[in-house]
Amino acid sequence: MGRIMPILLYHIVCLFVLDDVRPSWIFQDEKVYTVSEVSVKPEPLNGLKDFQDRWSKKVKYPEEALKEKIQGMVFIEFIVNGDSSVVEANVKRGLGYGCDEAALKGFEELSKEGWKPGIRLGLPVKVKMVLPFYFRIITPDKKSRL
Repeated sequence: MGRIMPILLYHIVCLFVLDDVRPSWIFQDEKVYTVSEVSVKPEPLNGLKDFQDRWSKKVKYPEEALKEKIQGMVFIEFIVNGDSSVVEANVKRGLGYGCDEAALKGFEELSKEGWKPGIRLGLPVKVKMVLPFYFRIITPDKKSRL
């Protein structure tokens, strides 16, 4: 009985004290990294340029923004999971006048197609990103900006 107590006590200490001491690489998929912390940045399956081209074609310029001649950028923040899915998309900084909602809706629709995940230490990980969407009013007569 005298030898069982120290062994039991040792296991209890290990269970409670050492429970939080795990190598960080084991649970890499739980942490959300920034693009500067990964060796390979996430990107849409057909590349960022193709994604942005299709995104700009998908978004309809809000009537209220056109009426008020609102131009500028809406920044969409989101997380690309290790399984290539995109979650938690939201407007980080917007313009108002319906632009924020239009940019976010278009982004969410296109992101359903999937992304290539970010890679850290050879493993796919969650990565938080921000992409801008540009709202520019172009006059039809000379294709120039207002």
